[in-house]
Amino acid sequence: MHGMDSKEEKIIDAAFRMILRYGMARTTMNDVAQEAGISRQTLYASFASKEELLRATIRYLADRAVADIQADCARTSNLAEQLDAVIHHTAIKSFELLHASPDADDIVSGFNSACREELAEASARYRGLIEDILRPYESRIEKSGMSLTQLADFVQKSTLTLKHEARDMAHLKSLAQALKVMVLRLFESE
Repeated sequence: MHGMDSKEEKIIDAAFRMILRYGMARTTMNDVAQEAGISRQTLYASFASKEELLRATIRYLADRAVADIQADCARTSNLAEQLDAVIHHTAIKSFELLHASPDADDIVSGFNSACREELAEASARYRGLIEDILRPYESRIEKSGMSLTQLADFVQKSTLTLKHEARDMAHLKSLAQALKVMVLRLFESE
């Protein structure tokens, strides 16, 4: 993923475990090196700063989510199942991970402040993937009064909002179902 070698993946996996355990602010490069079973020198040879490591972690997680969505979507041509894959990998899995951590707020705010550019790039990749899923329905989408890009952007932004605003998993799944039904209703009248 993004030309990453196994050592870098090991470091990123260790960093993500530490961030989930302690939050962004309390996780240090030393913590990551210890968790990865490497020296600080080796860590700094791969990632010169905590911000660089955080950016690589976001990129790695986004790459993994995109690959998982693509694999799930390749197994079906059913739009409802493809939307379920997008929602599962971008909202539900993230919600589960964040809420398993005692410092979920710190993780979200830390990722947001340190890595806005990387998060924006990941969002654009998700939006592009959603556009690809919706492309076979482009003429129907345009007949409904919006563009493919508008609908893909709406779905992407909505899934992002779902994972941050849901009270609990039941609420998240209820909101996700509402989003999916709204999108699917665009295609019923043909």
